[in-house]
Parts: sequence; C-alpha cells; structure tokens
Amino acid sequence: MDVWKPSRIEPEQCLRSRIGPLSLWVKRLHDEVLVAVERLPEAEADDEVLAPAPITEPEPETLSWGRWIVGSDTDVIQLVPVMPDRPVVVRPELPVKIPTGHEALFFVSIPIWVQVTAGESQSLVLCEEPTVVISGTWFGDPTSGELCYAVRTRARRVIQDPEARPHRAICPVRIRNAAPSQLDVQRLCVHVEHLRTYEAESQLWTNEVDVTFQGEERPGQVDYGKEPPTFREVGEMLSDARRPLTNSLLKKSLVSFRSFTGM
Repeated sequence: MDVWKPSRIEPEQCLRSRIGPLSLWVKRLHDEVLVAVERLPEAEADDEVLAPAPITEPEPETLSWGRWIVGSDTDVIQLVPVMPDRPVVVRPELPVKIPTGHEALFFVSIPIWVQVTAGESQSLVLCEEPTVVISGTWFGDPTSGELCYAVRTRARRVIQDPEARPHRAICPVRIRNAAPSQLDVQRLCVHVEHLRTYEAESQLWTNEVDVTFQGEERPGQVDYGKEPPTFREVGEMLSDARRPLTNSLLKKSLVSFRSFTGM
C-alpha cells in the first residue's frame, strides 16, 4: 500500500493521509515539521486509505498541532505501522475449549499505531498515533499481572478477505494444550511488543505466536516466529518488533483459563 512509502514534502506544504478512522496532517515550515491528527469512532469509519498527498483547501481550524525541529533540509516524511506499546488482551467470540493434546489457531485483529518519521537515511521518529484509542486493563493476578490494552476482536478461526481492515494487523496465535486437563480459553494476552508488521495486498500481518499451555502451576512456553506468516502471501517487513526476541519466553499469564480434570 502506498500509504507506507516515503513522501516528499516541500517547504510550506501540508500533506494529508488517511488510515481507516485516523486522519493525519503533516506540515513543513522552515526547519520544523508539524503533525496533527483527527479520529473517527471505529464503528463510524470506512476502510479508506489515502497516502500522504498535498491538500489545496485550508486545514481545519480545530486541529491541534505538535511541532518538531528537524532541520531545513529534511524533505521526506514516512508513515510506519507499528504494534501498540503494551500487551493486548483480546477475547474470542465465545470461550473455546481445547482438550489435552490438541491445539487451536486463532487470527487476532489488532489496531495498529502509526509512526510519523522524518528524513531519509537516518529517519527521526517524530510521534506515534494509535489508529484507535483503546482502554487499559489489568491482566493477571494483583501482584504479578501487567497493564495491557483491552481490544474487542473476534479471534477468528478462519480469515475472511472481505473483512480486511487497513488499520488493523492480523496476528496468528496457535495454542497447544500440553496439560493433563482440558483448557477453556477465555482471554488471550498477546505481547505485541515482540511482533513485526508485514504488508499484504489489502491487510497487515504479523509474525506467528505459538503458545504451549502446560498446566495451572507451570509457566507456558511462548515462541514468536522469526519468519513472515505463511497464511497469506506477504511483502516486505514494514516494521521490526519493539523488543525483538531470539529465544522462547516462559509466561504464566498468556491465557486466562479454567481447567477441567477427569476428561
């Protein structure tokens, strides 16, 4: 999608772009770059995507601008899709029961954030703006839990192309139940800081997350794929993970569950 490609910005020029519910204005004045945002409620927004382009009409007077000193020779800006800066808690449409020895694959839809960068060879990150403002939630017990974002998503089992949304990235999450009891998955906590973003024809994707549940008293093993997802043909990687990982994690709070013995 052209919206993620670098764009030239001339002195005194203002560019506008659109990614679903998020509209962005970027203006160049002397040695400064100014950025303003406007959002629609996600339920009211269409899936329009507009690459940064010059506007001819005056900018809305209601905009609130941020200003960055970047140098008078900076004439390139770029938008970059990145994952949120906290883990994301999502719920399946209905709780899913996974018997011992079985696994389930979920496709989790996560609202992206948009980085605004300036410059070419050594781009400077000016700001990050969420496409959707999402509320916070606490995941885990009071002493060892963590602050997350709460996201409404259906955690689908099958991808449906007509539902592609450009301001969200699809994260494949595979859960294996290696415990001796049945697993009732009610919530998924996805540590999105370990995810990259990839471009597909009409949808963003992330690398795959593999979770192995080993019982209530044992931490689960979490692996983050090092390769692009294989469920769709994807293009180049658009952004690296905020915190790249080279090894597996042991996490006790990746899934919220109820286990049933005697199966």
